[in-house]
Amino acid sequence: MAIEVKRCSMDIINIVEDLERRIFRPSEIYTRGFLEWLCENCSQSSYVAVKDGVYVGYIITCIDRPGQGHVVSVGVLPGYRGMGIGTMLMCSSICRLRGIVESIVLEVRVSNEVAINLYRKLGFRIHHRIPGYYSDGEDAYFMVLNNGYLNQAYLTCQCNP
Repeated sequence: MAIEVKRCSMDIINIVEDLERRIFRPSEIYTRGFLEWLCENCSQSSYVAVKDGVYVGYIITCIDRPGQGHVVSVGVLPGYRGMGIGTMLMCSSICRLRGIVESIVLEVRVSNEVAINLYRKLGFRIHHRIPGYYSDGEDAYFMVLNNGYLNQAYLTCQCNP
């Protein structure tokens, strides 16, 4: 069965919270209150992925300043990785932000090579390293998608004009 991508909303906050707990380390999990704020304020460009009736991943993307989107959180359950779900979620947010932002940013663990490769494939470039970004002390890469790379991402993601 196909994977369905649905807009994230407050009526499925319990599902998003459950995914968050099942995907990320305990030290990385957002509080319920923050997840509610994100779902309420960033729902226009945030999505969940459903496969065979099971919620398997999500992405929360906000506009954190005029002209800039920010992928705050994206994750896929371990048993569903490698199926293109992360790409589908990223592309859903990228396409939704078309014509609204001039750049999209995100932070990613320097050790998360799979995610870094996905983001690079979509046109994100490492802008700089953030020392000790994560609570366990690991550094993050601050990655940016802008300029011609953003237009290329629209093509890669097959965004409608």
